[in-house]
Amino acid sequence: MYNLQAVIPEHIVGTAFAGCWSCEDPVRSCAPGEVCPGKERRLSQKQFDPEEVARFENATWSRCTETYADGFGALVGEAIGPLLDQVKLSEGDRVLDVGTGIGLVAAAVVERGAEVVGIDFSDAMIAEARRLHRSIEFQTASADSLPSEDGMFDAVVGNFVLHHTGQPNKVLGEAFRVLREGGRAGFTVWADPSKLEAFGLFFSVVEEHAGTVEFPHGPLFGVSDFDDFHSMVREAGFRDSAVRELPIQWRTESLDSYLAGFCDWANLDTLPGPSRDRIETMVRERAEAYRSGDAFVMPNPAILISGVKS
Repeated sequence: MYNLQAVIPEHIVGTAFAGCWSCEDPVRSCAPGEVCPGKERRLSQKQFDPEEVARFENATWSRCTETYADGFGALVGEAIGPLLDQVKLSEGDRVLDVGTGIGLVAAAVVERGAEVVGIDFSDAMIAEARRLHRSIEFQTASADSLPSEDGMFDAVVGNFVLHHTGQPNKVLGEAFRVLREGGRAGFTVWADPSKLEAFGLFFSVVEEHAGTVEFPHGPLFGVSDFDDFHSMVREAGFRDSAVRELPIQWRTESLDSYLAGFCDWANLDTLPGPSRDRIETMVRERAEAYRSGDAFVMPNPAILISGVKS
């Protein structure tokens, strides 16, 4: 089978946490929860700066707006139920959905009888969210600078947003700030790249035909160590940190939506027509390995991270 690990440059994956979270010494490696002499968490930013990451992510996901619901939405939607369960969502709760995209999580929150505000830094995504969910409040805003007062929400959730930010520590800090005492935060990120077969299927073919391209990424790119996430959550001020894997899969009856989503994400329209055609043909051929009855089922697990504001 295919996986994302095989097509990511080795010097990128797993380098996000060079050294200790807090120490200035890049060699020191403190155990999770250990008191460090440093005053601030140290996240490696050797690859790209936060502003560059934000520009890349905004441009990328903005062009995915039209194909998102049937494409990536089919995959990320599988994590919504566990995410809302993890923050113990109750009827009447006030929830902030960070990185709302087209509002999939926000809509699920409303279905459970809670109130929600969805924020995203993409104007295009917010416009689509408002079109699809006219009764829900959406705002254009950055996850690392929330437009909310302290203690406003009972829960803060972010479905596959934390690893797309250049400063995930600030995102967690902002989530902590806007939560009430006893409020819960929950975030999902992708699991070990070696397990991401839905992603690996597409990118392995692209690598063969177009080569490997290194793109701007935040410090959580390729990181899947549970201890790292426990440390992040605790150092943001949360207690009762919890980290577990979600065995979600990309399920689709047609590869058209899968290909459309990835083609928008990878901006394959910039490639010559024959190259695009060869990529699509090979993806369809290799996807047969994932056929299950009338559908394609491609494993792509996630990691669910949560904490409680003390």
